[in-house]
Amino acid sequence: MRMTDMGRRIKVLWGRQEYLDMILAGRKTVEVRVAYTNLTRLHPGDLLLLNEQHTYEIVRISRYAGFEGLLAEEDTGQIAPDSSPAELLAILRELYPPEKEALGVLAIEITRHVDNGD
Repeated sequence: MRMTDMGRRIKVLWGRQEYLDMILAGRKTVEVRVAYTNLTRLHPGDLLLLNEQHTYEIVRISRYAGFEGLLAEEDTGQIAPDSSPAELLAILRELYPPEKEALGVLAIEITRHVDNGD
């Protein structure tokens, strides 16, 4: 993780191309990750460099104990626009085994970053 001149953190996040395409099209605005320590240091206003190419600003970060809590509170259409909540749960469980989910879950709301001097 590095810092901008304005003191914002910049974190590179890698994701599957299909989800990146949804973000770039504006259809997916919430990224879900397990709460690894390096991600829990992020705050609204920090920047994500998606697949080392696309800069997005963090609008909001919400933490949940697990995937069920996330699905109960978040708009699943903003996480996986083409999946039902049950399908999204299956996708998340495929990506993250129980020991990873036990770390906690982050919903990271993002918006395309407009460079204003960072």
